[in-house]
Amino acid sequence: MPSELAILNIRQAASPPKAGPLRGKEMSSLEIKHDVNIAIDGGKISYVGQEFVKADQYIDGSQLVVIPGFVDCHTHIPFVGSRSGEFIMRLSGKSYMDIMKAGGGIRSTVKEVRKASATRILAESLDFLDSMLSLGVTTVEGKSGYGLDRENELKQLKVLRALDSIHPVDVVPTFLGAHAVTEEYRSAGEFLDLMAEMFDDLVGLTDTIDIFCENGVFDEDQSRQYLMKAKEKGFKVKLHADELSASGGGRLAVELGAISADHLISADDETLALLAESETVATLLPGTSFFLNEPFAKGRKLIDLGAIVALASDFNPGSCNIFDPFFIIFLAVSRCGLSVEEAINAYTANSAKALCLENKKGRLEVGYDADMVLIRAEDYREIVYNFSMDLVEGVIKNGNRLR
Repeated sequence: MPSELAILNIRQAASPPKAGPLRGKEMSSLEIKHDVNIAIDGGKISYVGQEFVKADQYIDGSQLVVIPGFVDCHTHIPFVGSRSGEFIMRLSGKSYMDIMKAGGGIRSTVKEVRKASATRILAESLDFLDSMLSLGVTTVEGKSGYGLDRENELKQLKVLRALDSIHPVDVVPTFLGAHAVTEEYRSAGEFLDLMAEMFDDLVGLTDTIDIFCENGVFDEDQSRQYLMKAKEKGFKVKLHADELSASGGGRLAVELGAISADHLISADDETLALLAESETVATLLPGTSFFLNEPFAKGRKLIDLGAIVALASDFNPGSCNIFDPFFIIFLAVSRCGLSVEEAINAYTANSAKALCLENKKGRLEVGYDADMVLIRAEDYREIVYNFSMDLVEGVIKNGNRLR
C-alpha cells in the first residue's frame, strides 16, 4: 500500500542523532544523510532510507535540505498591543526595569490584554502563528502572564487551548501568572498567594507553571515557596532565571528539578556548573539580548561544561519582538558561541525536551511527528550565512505540506 507522502532524493537530511536531551559534546554533531527518501503516513514519519517509496504524493527533494521543524519552547503568545514607544525609550538610555517601575513594560501589555476580548486575542495570535509556521516553526510554547488576575489569566490559557485546537502549529500552554505585580496588590507575597489559589483552576488548561525570578520582581525565596506549592499540586515547573541580574533563578531551577531555566544572561559560574550537572534544560534566548542591547548568555561555556542547552525566541511585545528561528540561530552562533550543529540540536531535540515532547518531536526518525522544514540550500550550514534570505521552500506539519 503506498504511503501518503514521500520526499524523494533529498540532497541532505540533517537531524539530531538521538532524542533529547543532548548534552555537552553530544550537541556537536548531526546525523547527515544524502540522497535519502522520507515517507509519511498518518502524520508520522514511516520510513527514512534509500529504497524507493511508493506514495500518493511526491516532493522532489533533490535541491533541498530537510531538517526537523523548529520547536520554540519559550514565547509569550498570546498578547495584543504594541510597546514600540518603550523601544524608543530604551534607545534614549532607559533600562527594562526603569520602564517597568514607571508603569510600562509587562504592566502596559496587561492593560491591553485585560481590555481585549478573547476573540481579538485569538485572531492576532493566529496571525503570529501563521508567520512562525511559514519560517518552519511547527511547535511553540505559549505563556499566560499578561492578565495577572484570575479572569484574564484564565482567558489567556483558554485562548492557548483554542489556538492548539484550530491552528496547525502545536501550542503548549504554560501558566505565568507570576510575571509581575500590578498596582492593585499591596505586595509580591500577597500577589503570589492569589496566583497560587488559582492552581486548582488550571487543571485541563496546563500542566506547567513558570515564574519571573528576578530582583525587583519575585526573589529566590518567594519563587521557591510558590513553585513548591505548584509541585505539591503535581505541576511541572520552570523559571525565567538570571535574566537581568544574578537572581538565583538558575540555582533554584536545579534545586527544584525544574524542566528548564530560561534566559541565564546573568548567571554566575557556579550556577552554570550546577545546571551542567543537572537534568534541567538551559534555554537561551539570544533575541532578547539583541533586542534589549544586553549581554548574551554564555552558551559556549554551558555546552563545554556538559549542559543541556535549548534555543527559543522569547517572542513578546516588549523585550523581544522577534520570532524568526533563522535569526535566533544566527545570534546563537555569532554571539553565544554555539556551532551550527549545536544550534540546530538546541532548536529541535533539546527544545522538544524542554516541553517534554522529546519522544515525538525534533528528529527525522521513524515514529516521530512528520514536522519538517524544506530549505533551499546545498548544505545545512548555509542557514547561518544566509539567515536573512527566504530559504524556506516548504513546511510539512503532521504530514501535510502547508507551504
